[in-house]
Amino acid sequence: MSISYETSSAAVIICLEQGGYSTRTLDDHRRCYAEIGKYLSKTGSMFSMETALYWLETRKATWSNDTYKRYRRSLYRLEKYLKSGEIGGDPHCHNNYFAYYDANVSFIKLPDNYKALYHNFHGAISGERSKGTVDHYIAGCTDFLRLISERGCSEPAEMSVEYPLEYLRRIHGMAWSDDTKKKYANGVAHLLTYIAEQGHIPRCYSRIMSDAVVITPLKPDCAKSKVFQPSKELELSAEAFLSNLENRRYSFSPQKLYGSILTDFCLFLEVNHIEYSGAAVVLWLNHIPQNTSWALKRQVITWFADYLSSGSAERTSNRVWKPLLLDSLPDWSRKITDDYIKLRQKEGCEHSTALMCRSSCVRFFRFLESKEISDPDGITPALVKEFHSTDQHATPEGKNAYGVRIRRLLEYMAEENLVPQNLHLALSTQCAQRQKIITVMSEEMVDAVYSYRESAESPIELRDTAIVMIGMRMGLRASDIVRLKVGDFDWKNRKISIVQTKTRKAITLPIPTDVGNSVYKYISQGRPPSGALGVGFVFIRHNAPYSHLSRRVCHYALNRVLSAHGLKLPPGQGFHITRRTFATRLLITIVRCFTPIG
Repeated sequence: MSISYETSSAAVIICLEQGGYSTRTLDDHRRCYAEIGKYLSKTGSMFSMETALYWLETRKATWSNDTYKRYRRSLYRLEKYLKSGEIGGDPHCHNNYFAYYDANVSFIKLPDNYKALYHNFHGAISGERSKGTVDHYIAGCTDFLRLISERGCSEPAEMSVEYPLEYLRRIHGMAWSDDTKKKYANGVAHLLTYIAEQGHIPRCYSRIMSDAVVITPLKPDCAKSKVFQPSKELELSAEAFLSNLENRRYSFSPQKLYGSILTDFCLFLEVNHIEYSGAAVVLWLNHIPQNTSWALKRQVITWFADYLSSGSAERTSNRVWKPLLLDSLPDWSRKITDDYIKLRQKEGCEHSTALMCRSSCVRFFRFLESKEISDPDGITPALVKEFHSTDQHATPEGKNAYGVRIRRLLEYMAEENLVPQNLHLALSTQCAQRQKIITVMSEEMVDAVYSYRESAESPIELRDTAIVMIGMRMGLRASDIVRLKVGDFDWKNRKISIVQTKTRKAITLPIPTDVGNSVYKYISQGRPPSGALGVGFVFIRHNAPYSHLSRRVCHYALNRVLSAHGLKLPPGQGFHITRRTFATRLLITIVRCFTPIG
């Protein structure tokens, strides 16, 4: 047995003692090192991880599973010390995932450059994600890197599309559950995205791991030439094309959809190793499914082809985009509006609020333009009053809402020393009060909610029940309900603390018993494990990507609850009716408490 082994194993024990590890842990390491030391002396072998793992596996049947895992961790600590002279700083020695599973077997067989790549990837996602999410993302990554290294791919830049395709087939061939297969595919997809961000491979490689992607290989005689990574440069043009769409005021949804279509096209080029050309576009259109989305895909890919040939994203006929009125303003007023809206967005205003602010500013500056005002110095109190008196709105409330936003605009311009400090006082913000009958839930609807609550069993039913109960019994808005975090609930004191989305004010409310039971039942029996975008949220989607919900889900939940008992909301009403019902019932309770008996 080598002196290096004896000295190093003793040094590991000293490091553990200095690190404050428990007596049990120290004893486990001593027993492990003593037993494998006897094996090394008997066989005349030098210590290596391959020898240690062989010894470990041959004796696995004679130990309990817990002993096997502790010994395995001990050996990895020793291997770490032999390489670097320390036992800390390496996730493979301290993370239980790597101490328990066979991912380590793949890791130790990786070339040094792939080990470095893996460490960098692990460090990158560890700084952005929780430990549970990191463990999810790294599943299968070392196995994938080992596969490509064994296939002769010595550098990430040498990777072709066949490697992720082969790994995906390997995953599907394993006797694992669907959730485990998705976990491994998802982890490798994130690794491929990281490698693509380093500029080594096309970004579309990560799309291969998605269940939604359709791989369309051509027949052998269709692809005459074999091109290595034909879409790598094309993806840069696709990014520039999508950036043009953003500049032309396309919203996020069509940008994401168009980007997905272009990614599928790039993946088609990669799978078949053909260069981009007009003929390649025709080939792709002929091979993708002729379903309802085919016309849109043809529209996008031909538009992209025109962009590549002309360098312009303009189209002769564009039914999706039209110029904004903001773009028609003079430079001075457009800049003021842009800067003001950016400030409001930094303050945390919602997207819909920002749009209304922009609309108010455009109304005001277009009026000034009609009066031939060419700079802020020309804005006078008389012009402000004239604008307010002539600006047309359907209701007094609408006029007042726009007036408030114009006042804030003038206050902002005063802070920037563009107009006098008191100019905003020239704009009135008063309107006549209007009384109207408030629509609330009937007793029959309330009874239906409680009846639904008693019979709810499926995950969606439990989620609907919890959402509606919070709205009806606590009066929270839909925007606040879908943003509830697990940490907002103080279960011990039966309270909930949140910052309201609309008002930005912090509130603490008591949790009624029936509400608390409904939420707890959903979390414990109905809520699926969340995806990366749903971490910490109480209510999440029940299918991929398991992210947080939009507020319209609350309206759908209330409709489902009522329709289960043959009821429906009154015309023009939405989920906000639960908030009005809560306020009305609370007011009735207060009146009864202060009304003298008799």
